[in-house]
Amino acid sequence: MSGNKIYQGRFAELLRAFIEEKRSLGCRYKEEERLSFIFDQLSLNYDCSDGLTAELADAFTGYQPNWQATTQKRRISFIQNFGAYLLRHDIQAFRAGYAVMRNMQPEFKPYIFSHTEMDQFFAMADNIRPNCRNSHIFYPVLFRMLYGTGIRISEALSLTMDDVDLKEQVLRVINPKNHKDRILPISDSVTEYCRWYQGKIHPFYHKDDLFFKSNRGTGCYYRNNIQVFFSRMIANANIPTRGFKGGGPHLHCLRHTFCVHSLEKMIREGIPHGVALQLLCSYMGHQSLSATGRYLQLTAEAFPDLMEKIEEATKDIFPIPAPLEKVRMPYEEE
Repeated sequence: MSGNKIYQGRFAELLRAFIEEKRSLGCRYKEEERLSFIFDQLSLNYDCSDGLTAELADAFTGYQPNWQATTQKRRISFIQNFGAYLLRHDIQAFRAGYAVMRNMQPEFKPYIFSHTEMDQFFAMADNIRPNCRNSHIFYPVLFRMLYGTGIRISEALSLTMDDVDLKEQVLRVINPKNHKDRILPISDSVTEYCRWYQGKIHPFYHKDDLFFKSNRGTGCYYRNNIQVFFSRMIANANIPTRGFKGGGPHLHCLRHTFCVHSLEKMIREGIPHGVALQLLCSYMGHQSLSATGRYLQLTAEAFPDLMEKIEEATKDIFPIPAPLEKVRMPYEEE
């Protein structure tokens, strides 16, 4: 159950059992649980004695002006899955189809940072003033890990000390989105920053401790707080924001930028784009090659000269920051 919320409508027990069944099959169903409470509250306004009606389904999936395309798609998916569950239990259910989706604005295009912008961004992170919250230690390493490995913020914040193997220079991403566990090699530069961070935050090794461990509250960092800090840094760097829907940079764009910069590096070094996409797809944990393929277009837009440079493969495939002998921030004296 999410927090202290309880189901109140006609489908209360069915919704609870539906979520439990999906989780027993290995599905996380966090977003679907959130939608289930919205659906439950909406159902109180409708006569549900005969099951899931078309009127209720349409009210739940009908387009709202502030929605993105994925918002309506998720609601339709929820109704289809819950409707199928009801039908399996001999309860009538109307299952909305994707034909009801509204034609919206063109698909969201992520902001891709240039190499110069990334250098500027990291320089700002390195100059965060020391404070009791350890922001000056946490953010320079977190942001480099997000850009240098392309992992999701949720994956980074879930890493334990045991998952960050600095001797072998790999990260173990366990139980991520899409349920594809991955072992990811990390560059020498990212490894050195992680060692520096570990020395500052983890003087004693406990394998089950969170790697990114806060010294406040529950010991966990929260994504929303990190997004706010990230947005403040972007504004201070004079990078146009334009808001999320306007294509301005947000935290997840570091992952998008990693993908584009990785493809750029591979193509410049002559790796055929088909091979590059397969490598990147496995590394990122994408469910399908099509999810990775869209980055080819973004790479071509960011680096128009690249599409003519597909030659033979070489061994170094992912972007590696400049060689680094030792991590030292501007505020640290010799």
